[in-house]
Amino acid sequence: MPDVAGQQRTRSTGGALEPIRVDAGSWGLSWAIDGDGRLHQLGVGPDGHRASLDVDAQWYPYAYPTLDGTDPFRPPALQVTHADGTLSTRLSLRSVERHPNDDGHGEHVVVRTVDELFDFTVEHHLRTHPDSGVLEQWVEIVHEEAGPVTVLAHDSISPFLLVADDAEYVQFGGAGWADEWRWSTDALTIGSTVLASLGGVQPHLQRSPCLLLSPTGPTSLAGLTAAADGVDGALESDGHHVLGFSVAWGGNAHLSLDVRPKAEPGAHRELRIRAGASALGAPYRLDPGQRMVLPSVAWTWSSSGSDGVTEAFHRWSRARVLRDPERIRPLVVNNWEATFFDFDQHRILGLIDRTAELGADVFLLDDGWFGTVHPRNDDTRGLGDWDPDVRKLPGGLAALASAAQARGVRFGIWVEPEMVNPTSELYEAHPDWVLRDARAPKEHRNQLYLDPLQPEVRDFEVDVVSRTLASAPGTSYLKWDANRPITDPGSRALAPDRQANLWFDHVVATWELMDRVAAAHPDVELMLCASGGGRVDHGTLRRFHEFWTSDNTDPVARVRMQWACSHFFPAATMAAHVTRWGERPMAFACAVALSGRFGVDVDLGALSDSERAALTRSVHVARRTQEVVQRGRLRRHVSPVDGDHRSSAAWSLSLGERTVVFAYQLDTPTAAAGTEQPPTSPGPIVLVDLDRSASYDLRCTDLEELDESSVVDGGDLVTAGLEWPLTEPLTARIWEISRRS
Repeated sequence: MPDVAGQQRTRSTGGALEPIRVDAGSWGLSWAIDGDGRLHQLGVGPDGHRASLDVDAQWYPYAYPTLDGTDPFRPPALQVTHADGTLSTRLSLRSVERHPNDDGHGEHVVVRTVDELFDFTVEHHLRTHPDSGVLEQWVEIVHEEAGPVTVLAHDSISPFLLVADDAEYVQFGGAGWADEWRWSTDALTIGSTVLASLGGVQPHLQRSPCLLLSPTGPTSLAGLTAAADGVDGALESDGHHVLGFSVAWGGNAHLSLDVRPKAEPGAHRELRIRAGASALGAPYRLDPGQRMVLPSVAWTWSSSGSDGVTEAFHRWSRARVLRDPERIRPLVVNNWEATFFDFDQHRILGLIDRTAELGADVFLLDDGWFGTVHPRNDDTRGLGDWDPDVRKLPGGLAALASAAQARGVRFGIWVEPEMVNPTSELYEAHPDWVLRDARAPKEHRNQLYLDPLQPEVRDFEVDVVSRTLASAPGTSYLKWDANRPITDPGSRALAPDRQANLWFDHVVATWELMDRVAAAHPDVELMLCASGGGRVDHGTLRRFHEFWTSDNTDPVARVRMQWACSHFFPAATMAAHVTRWGERPMAFACAVALSGRFGVDVDLGALSDSERAALTRSVHVARRTQEVVQRGRLRRHVSPVDGDHRSSAAWSLSLGERTVVFAYQLDTPTAAAGTEQPPTSPGPIVLVDLDRSASYDLRCTDLEELDESSVVDGGDLVTAGLEWPLTEPLTARIWEISRRS
């Protein structure tokens, strides 16, 4: 296999200026400066920050290509129409600044470039986190030209790589609602591929803004943990290079892959990656003095396969993204699938009683609790009128919150502050608050989207949350939903020649109101939802504690979703509830939910005795394992999305001296593709992170009748492992392993 990673350390000779080197931890990059001040990529990869300069900088690929006539055959990372109509942009280096990060880990590098003709500045920001190996990179644009400029393309990153002929990437694009995080492995073929996430408010229903790239060969060779360093738990380099990318943006985004062959026989292909906010249909008019801050793209380079990408993103997310990362997320019971809109105070109080009996932490009251003139008895009316429906709840939310607290349960509430039904008091009073163009607005799910660019709308939405929480003193959990995309882009807050700015500005405005809510209610845990996982990105997540992974809670589908999602997000962020979706066995549904932020969304009063017993056992397991699951280091053992055992899945999480292992049989084992051999089960689950010299207490359960304990030798777990025990579909095993003192 070609040494593609080594090839990134291209050659160069000295110039007047020293290269700009960024050490991202276990990898890095270098930019060289040519005689005209143009930035060229000297190196990227495991030794990219140490790349030597062996020939003139001009012979290296541009670090950030602009539309300037140098390469008219490829899409540029930046394209601007200047105030006088000039279409080209040529940037040269003005300054480099280095500042320590506020948390004392890593540095913030600012590379400032200016156009050779115009007072037009492009700043490259690179923020390192050596503890994880994740680099955050973004661009900021500001100018002082005679009038506004139009930004037509505006990528945050544009690295250049050499890749093998059999290089692959994994994207996460599905059919839309209830099909998030679909794992799709594709060959990195010649040409341009654009992986777009569209929809504005809930773009990630269609495609996650995340990507795995294997430049040295098939991703299947880089998928599972094989070995680990027994000193610090760091993964050893196994020669399988995988890059992970995440566009931290709550709106339309893209990851674009431009692949070109080389004429020389046997030469590696050239790959230019561009990523950031999507500019599709969104030319941005930027006024003099206005600063356009493009979204951050978090990326990392692992020399130890996709588990290395996972470890990097989990460490970085806990350090730089998650709110209250040390707080154990609660066990939540939601009423939605038990009642939908059909409930009253008596029914909810009964569910709160059963929540307390189960031993859960939070009771969450979902949609349907509000609307006085237009009661919210279905999804056609009442949205926007956030006063409790006293016909359903004569005591209001306060009576429910008080009842929950009296039973030792926290109270949570659902809101959808950004939306409105046309049949509502809010719309009747403020039809001008709706986002729309000159045409009649199109309803989606019987609702319209409130225009966040209008300050009074943002004030209203913040007040929705504050008033709702104030009406139920002690409420400490809030689910924030958003159930429609943008279909009528247009805002009264924007001038006619700036209407396309909406696609960018609505994210900035929405984040501003989310920041206000988070600051005003720091002790309230916030769940992010958008028709399921429509808003799952590292940018929006900074304002929340967790997200609703998908409305699809069929545990068979969820195993594969959570497998994919966990490459970039730790289990603490992935709400995973036990439901009736798929009509799977209760024990199996519980076992799957236990591998995320465990919760329950079934009618607790309609359980059979065996179902109630399985759910009760699951709560006990959750109490013993939730700290390890939510904060532990993830290792993958059996893949449900590629390889020869896709009907099975297994992974483990370790924290300190404890490990939890999950194994699932999703379907009847099948034979390996292309063979006529009888189907085989996966091999043993080898736990390479454990201490060979120690003894461990091991407890194994299937959440039904099996609950066995034993003492095992660490050497056996590291070498022989746990034998695969499952043969029947829709069964599971959970092992709890702790080192003996």
